[in-house]
Amino acid sequence: RPIPPRPVARAPAPWVESEAEIVRAFEADALEIHLQPVVTLPQRKVTAYEALARLRVDGRLVEPEAFLPVLERYGRTTELDRRMLQRASIVVRHLARRGSETLLTYGLSPLSLFEPGLLRELARTVADDPALAGLVIALPQASWNGLDGGQRGLLLSLRGRIGFSLDRAEDLRFDVAQLAGLGVGQVKVPADMLLRPGADRRLLSDIAIEDLAPALARAGIRLVATGVTDEADVPDLIDLDIPYGQGAAFAAPRPVRAEVLAAPPEAPPPPPVEPEPERRPFRSVLRRAV
Repeated sequence: RPIPPRPVARAPAPWVESEAEIVRAFEADALEIHLQPVVTLPQRKVTAYEALARLRVDGRLVEPEAFLPVLERYGRTTELDRRMLQRASIVVRHLARRGSETLLTYGLSPLSLFEPGLLRELARTVADDPALAGLVIALPQASWNGLDGGQRGLLLSLRGRIGFSLDRAEDLRFDVAQLAGLGVGQVKVPADMLLRPGADRRLLSDIAIEDLAPALARAGIRLVATGVTDEADVPDLIDLDIPYGQGAAFAAPRPVRAEVLAAPPEAPPPPPVEPEPERRPFRSVLRRAV
């Protein structure tokens, strides 16, 4: 079994007093799910959301950059993913009940790939609930490139039931055919990398940056520019034919309403009742038989 990558130690926000404070907040389930929309360009129509984890520590809302390294060191990232997937599933069901085709993406921790039980649980959940077809699981580019046979098999067992996304791209050297074969339907790339890619202006297949979105689209993969914070960058993304955008220039993440998360799960619909056969007088049946 491969050894999980060692988490990179990052200092928490300066106002956080201790790691123990973060762990206590996590154990008290002070976890919140916030949604940030993904919009079409140039129309800015919401077509998807990304589910983002936030943790309330001593009344303050903490982003993953501050609390995720602590949970990694304490081996709690898979538990975080379980809780977030549970909340994300509630939101996906809520969208489905409203007749919405809006997708919801959640980014798994790379360390959760080394906990096969999580993916097996997810496979059982989505097999029993077709409404979860709008859920999209995201993994970093490095994780997609480093899948072992067991991880690949577990992910392929989910293909067709939920969606897959490549997040946190580190370069533009995508193997488009390989991604499509794995069922990846979305690639998220930081806007800065698309607009100012420097040495990575071309893919290994020698596709120009302005042809990246069409090349992915031909394989059934949509390209999303993330981290769009400057309104002035939006026209440049449109000039590159980038079809989707996400970032503060469009909308900041907002918490899911408490009443949505508190809604009881819907009971499965009862099986259809077959109509009783029409009763006819015996003489009529006899006449038909003759």
